[in-house]
Amino acid sequence: MIDAAVRFYDRIPILVRLLFIIAVILLSFAWILYILEPDTFSTYFEALWWAVVTSTTVGYGDFVPSSTAGRISAMILILFGIGFVLFFVTNLASSTVDEQRRWQKGTLSSSFHDHYIIVNWNERSRQFIDQIQRAYPERPILLIDNTLTESPFYNNKNLQFVKGNPTFQDVLKQSNIRNARAFIITAEVEGSEQTSDAQSILTLLTAKHYCEEVYTAVEILTSEQLPNARHAGADEIIASNMISSLLMTESLEQQGIAETITLLLDVEASPHLHSLPCPDEWIGKTFEEVSQEARKEENLLLGLSSEKQTTLNPEGSTTLHEEHSVLLLVSSR
Repeated sequence: MIDAAVRFYDRIPILVRLLFIIAVILLSFAWILYILEPDTFSTYFEALWWAVVTSTTVGYGDFVPSSTAGRISAMILILFGIGFVLFFVTNLASSTVDEQRRWQKGTLSSSFHDHYIIVNWNERSRQFIDQIQRAYPERPILLIDNTLTESPFYNNKNLQFVKGNPTFQDVLKQSNIRNARAFIITAEVEGSEQTSDAQSILTLLTAKHYCEEVYTAVEILTSEQLPNARHAGADEIIASNMISSLLMTESLEQQGIAETITLLLDVEASPHLHSLPCPDEWIGKTFEEVSQEARKEENLLLGLSSEKQTTLNPEGSTTLHEEHSVLLLVSSR
């Protein structure tokens, strides 16, 4: 029993231990003075008040022990109490400064929940963070990067930086991935595209091994690595080079198509493209019936998606099932 209590005490942070010691000293000396001088301290609270103002060197003088034993007790309290209080205040200030420094340097473990984790700092991740902050300002975001020397974020409690290699499980633990909403891997800007994809897939494998249930999205630059990303367990694959080439190709003959696609994906634009699980009231109905219901809400049903494939504008007789996700152009957020 005693050994367990000692081990528990050793695990307690030093500031909590100091606060506990100070509380014991104040409560004990207040009780001693309350017993020794009942005429001076008519209530225990008055004795505790005297102990607090004495140990903090405030010394109002509204209560003063008059007996020799009371004054000796007061001397002991002054010698020990003030030392512990000053030590506590000094350590509290030092701990605050140290925590701020660790936060800036990316060595502080995250306490975020339901947050986005973004791997690698580049222009894409910067824009992604800006978009999320505008659309969902309450959503915490954590950045993992091994090239930055300090956090690129300032004075924002919903943004945190963790410095380290995302293929190390200790770094994933530090980022609190088990409580994350999603894990997004952007391509590294240094090195070749093949090397970047290999690093992204290795990061994906590490994340899925450490936390299989976390939703993952990975950016892949080369078409050869797309099957490997799927086999590694990616829930979503962003083939950024392929998307860019498709937009540029279509823009040659269909002017404005790139701007239109961008507008559809802009989280702040209206209408906005949504992918959401098939509502219960739509299950069993045909695509034509559901399209008419969506139009009544000034929305446009574009297609259906499942694990196997995505179909845009399917036949009107197509029946919606529970495993379907619907692609909906929503008129307002």
